[in-house]
Amino acid sequence: MAQKLRQPGIFGQLCWDTYTVIILGFADQPGTTRDDVLATLDKSALKLLDAYPHLAGQVIKTGVTATNSGKYQIVPYAPHQNKSPVRRKDCTLLCPSYEQILKADAPFAMLDGDILCPVKGMGYQYAAGTEMPVFVMQANFVQGGLLLCFASNHNALDMNGQGIVLKMFAAAGRGEEFDPVLVANGNSDADTIVPLLKPGEPPANHNSMRRPSTLQSAGKPQQQQQSPPTPILWTYWRFSAKVLEELKKEASSGSTWVSTNDALTAFFFQRLTAVRIREGRVAKDENIYVGRAVDSRSMLNPPVPDGYLGHLVASADTEWNKAQDVVDSSLADVAVRCRASLKEIDDHFVRSLATLINETEDKTTIFYGAKNKPGRDILTSSWAQLHWLSSCDFGKGLGAPDFVRRARMSPVPDLSYIMPKNRNGDMHLATCNFHEDFVGLANDEVWRQRASLVG
Repeated sequence: MAQKLRQPGIFGQLCWDTYTVIILGFADQPGTTRDDVLATLDKSALKLLDAYPHLAGQVIKTGVTATNSGKYQIVPYAPHQNKSPVRRKDCTLLCPSYEQILKADAPFAMLDGDILCPVKGMGYQYAAGTEMPVFVMQANFVQGGLLLCFASNHNALDMNGQGIVLKMFAAAGRGEEFDPVLVANGNSDADTIVPLLKPGEPPANHNSMRRPSTLQSAGKPQQQQQSPPTPILWTYWRFSAKVLEELKKEASSGSTWVSTNDALTAFFFQRLTAVRIREGRVAKDENIYVGRAVDSRSMLNPPVPDGYLGHLVASADTEWNKAQDVVDSSLADVAVRCRASLKEIDDHFVRSLATLINETEDKTTIFYGAKNKPGRDILTSSWAQLHWLSSCDFGKGLGAPDFVRRARMSPVPDLSYIMPKNRNGDMHLATCNFHEDFVGLANDEVWRQRASLVG
């Protein structure tokens, strides 16, 4: 009898059709060969897939019609049945040396996703029917090191779920046994993990996630652009541990506690808005907002058990009626408003969103950042919870990674990622901005006092 695979669940029915991709950098270990490294990777991957059978599957979509976006399912994927999902690639002649990458602080310019990643990330539209394995890895060998890419299908896992996968993968590399409770939670039924609203229970407001259907445009040729496209750049900015401490202290000068994430998000949005207003791209009285991805596991009552892998992300939106108010406010005021929007994501909000998704036939009409105005608003996702990676031993031939990055992939204007702290306590902010916004930030004196350009 075929083993029943954990399914994407309600949140996994949103039309992601993309991957969450992360790269870890490992220096060559003395006395260790590439074969040793591959042996560790294959052993860890096979143990992982044995514990979580759905990771060896693929995501398919069935039942698409003119009015129905279809249903995502996880089904067996022959290439990964009892076989390692780790792909090998010799990038010695395709990439800079590991020493060069490390010396440059692993910028986007040296991490080409077309070379280093076996799949595409946000911003790339896959053709219907493309094979989409749930989990795949690529071991990229460069001179002096390894750039190890982990990729998870976003319908099946979010970054929080992928973090659990990374933790279990590392444990397997060290020869440790998996916690059976975590494994059981990781294989739990995603379709029932979020209770729906009860009859008569009023829904929350999810207007910021509503958009026109994209079903009718599927398969149609794109209209020819009338003007040359504006360049869009992925850029890393480094914030030292000292600067982060200063930012948090300044942002905490109000009466409400704020996190380092709140402070960094507020600082980025405040300076970017100042640049946009100063250079005439945003009006002072224009409405603008920040959209932040929120892990909803702990928001539910009771919380989702530790180890759950499925997609469970909500969006916290903070809106200002006048852009100039963001610039004129103190950093603390902006951070506190960002923090307040997180508190609106509670048990009722998450259950309401799940109910909306479940009851909507055309799920292309629901998506994160649906109201985002390019060049005016920002969308941000935090990977800061993966801070433990900098000291995590991945086993023989690997050790702990020197850096955690996202490769340079398709552009998604105004999207940013807060990366996990490194061993020195520094944090990197990955931003995707129009060229004029990048130049404006790079020349902004207040921004430059705290942010170091990595590239």
